[in-house]
Amino acid sequence: MYQGKRKILNPQKHEETRAEVISCRSGAIFNSFIELEDIINKTQLAAQYFDRSHSWFSQRLNGSMVNNEKSEFNAAEAHQLAGAFRDIARRLTALASEIDAVAEVD
Repeated sequence: MYQGKRKILNPQKHEETRAEVISCRSGAIFNSFIELEDIINKTQLAAQYFDRSHSWFSQRLNGSMVNNEKSEFNAAEAHQLAGAFRDIARRLTALASEIDAVAEVD
């Protein structure tokens, strides 16, 4: 299910297309960044969670040809990316709770 903020004109068609795209690992990863709509800084994500450059990350995200081979995230890297998303979600949730706790005191 689409989690972004854009208004989808044909939700049923969008969900059908989305289901097809996310049926493979590279599509699911690429789609996650489309739906995040530039909320995640890919340069910092690559550096902090992979100890790699933005270009390394982008090559895999976009399926670029490197040395005559298509670059993509392998299973371990995809799992690492999922863990990074979970860590970011955990951190955001903790920060939101801190904000709510202060708001309740006021």
